[in-house]
Amino acid sequence: MAGRIHQMHSAKSYLAAHHSWFDENPVLTCPQCRTDQETFCHAMLYCPARSRARDLLLQEVDSVDANSPIWTEPPLLKALG
Repeated sequence: MAGRIHQMHSAKSYLAAHHSWFDENPVLTCPQCRTDQETFCHAMLYCPARSRARDLLLQEVDSVDANSPIWTEPPLLKALG
């Protein structure tokens, strides 16, 4: 799980907006909500299709930047996984 989180955070994951070496014309739209590009920030903080899980597990998280408590607080990091 740590590897998958690192991939998403570094923009090298399965998320639609993370470019792939084998797909020259990727569809960047989030397949869950189809409203925005599926970036790490969108998937964790803004995707309406993921709101229920986010409200249950990450309700106090409002940022995924380097200074966010999500990277230093074990319960939040576990919830992210």
